Parts: sequence; structure tokens; C-alpha cells
Amino acid sequence: KKKSGRSVVFSVKPHSVLCLSVTAALVLSGCEREVKPAPPFKRTEYNRVVIGNSVEPATLDPQKAGEMAANTVIRQLMDGLTASDGEGKTIPGLATHWESQGDRIWTFHLRDAQWSNGDPITADDFVYSFRRLTDPKTGGIYGGYLADGKVLNADAIMQGKARPETLGVKALDKKTLQFTLTESVPYFPDMMVMAWTYPVHRATVEKYGDKWTQPEHYVSSGAYLLKGWRVNSHIKMEKNPKYYDHDSVSIPAVTMLPAGNEYNRYRADEVDVTYSVPQDQIKPAEKEFPGQVHHITSLCTWYLEPNHRMPPFDNPKVRRALSMLTDRNIVTKVAQRGDRPAYQLTSPDMQGVDQIAPDWKDWSHEKKVAEATRLLNEAGYNDSKPLTFEVLYSTNESSRKQISALRSIWKTAVPFIEASLINQEWKTYQDTRNTGSFTLSFGGWCPDFNDPSSMLNIFRAGSANNVFHYENRAFDKLLDDTLSAGRTPEERTKLYTQAEAMLQQDTAFIPLYHQVMVNMVKPDIRGYSDHDPLLNYVVKRWSFAPETPEK
Repeated sequence: KKKSGRSVVFSVKPHSVLCLSVTAALVLSGCEREVKPAPPFKRTEYNRVVIGNSVEPATLDPQKAGEMAANTVIRQLMDGLTASDGEGKTIPGLATHWESQGDRIWTFHLRDAQWSNGDPITADDFVYSFRRLTDPKTGGIYGGYLADGKVLNADAIMQGKARPETLGVKALDKKTLQFTLTESVPYFPDMMVMAWTYPVHRATVEKYGDKWTQPEHYVSSGAYLLKGWRVNSHIKMEKNPKYYDHDSVSIPAVTMLPAGNEYNRYRADEVDVTYSVPQDQIKPAEKEFPGQVHHITSLCTWYLEPNHRMPPFDNPKVRRALSMLTDRNIVTKVAQRGDRPAYQLTSPDMQGVDQIAPDWKDWSHEKKVAEATRLLNEAGYNDSKPLTFEVLYSTNESSRKQISALRSIWKTAVPFIEASLINQEWKTYQDTRNTGSFTLSFGGWCPDFNDPSSMLNIFRAGSANNVFHYENRAFDKLLDDTLSAGRTPEERTKLYTQAEAMLQQDTAFIPLYHQVMVNMVKPDIRGYSDHDPLLNYVVKRWSFAPETPEK
């Protein structure tokens, strides 16, 4: 195994190449078959689109949802005050327009729209739903979302110190909704694009309780109705005839699948859009299906999550040493997606923050190893007392290869580092992280909207998403200061950059890479965007080409 991480290719036959990709961490091997372009795709059914959706959603209740898989489904079933277009820009949703007074009083004006059962959608529906989101009894992952948005009393309600009825949101009339904030939040409408802010039908929720999300009870405000949900198999949706923009919805039905063997099903024409492409199949897929493999530069960042409350990662010297030893170039090559090495949380493509790097970024490998060894020795670890810890990750082949690579990188650089790997299925993995029952985990974050606060807020003390258990009052104050009245965009950028520098100084986490999403889309689907960094696609904007043939 070479520390350089170089690749070695042996030519065997003109049409058969044995590829051995050698890194300091692991050997990735595979035989390339001769790949020819697939025959032209010809659709036989125009009545539905089948989409891979990563994992089984934990819930389809907007106020209880949190992970991408659930949000993707909910976006098809429900609408919010605002939405995002194919470029990731905020556009009207159920609100036709909005205005503010100093970015502290926000007023949204609703369009005439109906629930799928025919009831009108009113401002009171939003008031009920926002109170429900913030109420700790709901148990929503994003219960603190409106507190991050500085909505009046949201923080006190979340902590159980105030009643949900005191939340700073009210219906001025049936079609006018108003929020009162404690600080100026210029990006507040952008926050409303996320699924957990979407309204729910109060009478249905109160009648059926947790069972309201079953297909026979689900009441939609969006383009599609929930018609079937078989866990770990599929979710079926059909056009909502009561949707305000029903006539512009082209595709009659949607089926979503947990990712599983979606790539093989795509090749068999059983799936139209995949969630991803297996890393060892990206290049063959580009040859077999030219023009159908899409690379989307997202705002998502992947990293290692040290638990600051658990040894050995309660010691900043250990965190810093491990970060210095992490070869991000090798990790990105393992995934083969074109990911970019990361040294901070926010992506280079995110607006409103500058890129910075730790002081050791450009040191030689030898200098990094020497300094990391010194730090670990000072922390009490050496050949006689190895640094041992577990790395938790969600069951996924790409994740396994990346974490295996990291383990080997660390061990090669400093032999007394002994990391063991623990993989868990998605829901169990999430529970383990949320309860803090881990030492180091492999995770990632995709922002809710295109502003650095949507990334940095996860490190706030008390945030439900702060699985790192990082606490720094100076960091929290920097984020608070970005919302002071009269702040210019340039001043906010400077403060966000200072917050990033503080995370680096504390080695609050170990950034790995800014992710490029790779998936496959059938060539006759129109409206799918490669330019949405928020990955907030909605099927209602898609259509088939050619159009559905005459019957």
C-alpha cells in the first residue's frame, strides 16, 4: 500500500482492463467490461414516473420530518408559503407575495387554494401548524427552527417556558399571515421553503392523531395525493384534482422507492430517476447512457462528528490531530463523484461567506504527522496506550469505503491510532446520533436555504441538530450579531467567516468534502434541473417528451 495514494492500471487485453486503485487506506478493485451505449430509450407508459429516494422516510408529517427522504416526498404532497425554483431561488408558493417592516415584521398574502378534501387553505392553518412545529410535545426534529428564525417566543415555547399560543404568528384575516420577530432576519422568506413549515389540515390531525399520515387519511395542499405507502417497498402518489395549479401538472402519478437496487432497475427501464449511482458504476454508466448521468453541485457538506462529551473527543488536541491526519483528497477520490475537499462547513458555492482554511492545510505530510503525533502524545496516547475509538456510519457501501479509507490513512500515519467501524441502518443510526450514544460518526448536512446561517446554526448550543454537543457562547453571539438591525450583507459575510474560523480553531468537527450529487434521469424527462444547489425538485414541474401519444 502506497502512502501516495496513486492509482496503478495494468493493461490485460485491448478490451479488458483490470483496475487496481491503491490508496493508503484500501484497495478498490474492479474489472471494467467493454461498455457500449444502450439502445435508444423508448417509453411505453406515460402515466407515471418512478423515482429512487435514498431511504425509507421516517414520517410524512411535515412538523415531525427532518431527513431528506421525508422532505422529498412531502414536497410533492404539500405546499408551503414559499418554494424554490430550478436554480434554488425563492419563489411564491401558497403565498403570492410578502413584505416586511425592517425585516422584523413579515406579512404573507395567501392565494385562493384548497385542501384536497375541498376545504379552503387559510392563514389559521398556518398558525396552527407553526404552533404545532414549535410545541415540544410534537417532538419534531426541527422544533427549534422558528427560534433560529427569531420568531417571537419560539425559543421559550421550545423550552417549555411559554405556551404555543404565544408564538409570534397570527392571522390578520383568512388570507393574511403575519410573523413578529425579535431580530431582523432578511432571509426569513427563504426559511419557508422547507417541508416542516408546510401547513397541515388541523381537523384531520386532531381526528386521527399519528395515523393521519396513512394514505386513507392524508389531506394534501400540494400537487399530488398520497395513494399508497408500503414500508421499504414504495410510496404512490396521484395528481390532486383540488390543487390550485392542477392544469399545469403534467405527470399523472409518482412512485418513490427506497434506493435499494435502483441502478439495476434503471438499466432495466423500471426506474426513471435514481437518487444516486454506485461509485464503481459512474464511469460505465456515462458510457452506456450518454447524457443521462447528471452531476449536481450541491451545498451539502460531509464531515466527521466528534462527540465533545465523550472521550477521547472531549479533548481538542485529539480532534485537531485527527483532522490534520485526514487526507481529504483520498476520501474524495474513493467516492469518484467529483466531490471537493472541505476545510470548512459552508460550500464555496454558498452566498454570503468567504472561504478560509486552517493554518496546517498546506503543510507537508511529514510535518502534519509530526505535529499530530505530538498532540496525541500530549493527550496521553502513544504506542503503550493506543488511541482507540469507534466510527459510526449509516449502512451504505460508499460510506463504508470512505470510512475504511480514513481508518487506514490514520493507522498508516500514526500506528497507535486504532479505529473500529460500526454501521447501522438509517433509522437506528439517526437514533444513536440524536441520543449522543457515539464517540465519532460520519454525517453530513444540506442547508435548508442558501444562507450560511442554515449551515452554521447546527453548531448553536441547544440546537436539536447539534449532535457534536459543541458549546461556545462566543460562536452563538457571532451568529446573533449577524441579525442586528441595519447589518449590511458585507458585514454579515464578515461575521459568518469569523464563525467559521472559530469552528476551525476549536476543531468542532472534521470537514471532509463538499458533495457533488450524481444520479441518472431518463432522456425524455423535461424540467429536471441540474442547477438547483438545494436539491429541492418537485415533480409537478416535470413532463415527458414527446408528449403522451393520442389514444
